[in-house]
Amino acid sequence: MDSNALRTEVDRRLEPWSAQLGVDRTAYTNHVLRVVRLCDLVAPALAPSDRPEFLAAAVFHDLGIWTAGTFDYLAPSERLAGNWLEGSGQSELIPLVIRMIDQHHKVRSAGEADDPVEIFRRADAIDVEMAVLGRFGVSRAAYRQLTEEFPDAGFHRRLLQLGAERLRTHPLSPLPVLKW
Repeated sequence: MDSNALRTEVDRRLEPWSAQLGVDRTAYTNHVLRVVRLCDLVAPALAPSDRPEFLAAAVFHDLGIWTAGTFDYLAPSERLAGNWLEGSGQSELIPLVIRMIDQHHKVRSAGEADDPVEIFRRADAIDVEMAVLGRFGVSRAAYRQLTEEFPDAGFHRRLLQLGAERLRTHPLSPLPVLKW
């Protein structure tokens, strides 16, 4: 899918939650777009951006942060994805998309390199870590080009703020979304 069509589709899917995303709308939209494009770079033979499960997982994977107002957001994000897929007549994708969301912050591998769950996990990790810790074959230049096309717009700063707030309010459970 070309960049303009991808942005249009992501914007359309996020529109119902514009008010909840508020000032973070652009930051989150661009994160979603970077993750989808990173899926393409991690697994070019599979063309993930043309597959509905990748787009659904990308749009909803962190949305629960804003809709449920929590940093323990996997279950709320999974519910949003499931409801959206059901409503759009794609209920057969629900189990896979929920696994993709559930495992996207897994520290260790979530499957074989060509498994959609693992592809998505790697793509999100690259963006969250800003291609510093692990790039899974994606060059720094390619990541830099993505951030030029889809700027950060404060996404990483917002994650740090939310993480610090979670640590302050839940010191024994600062990152509940991490899985081993």
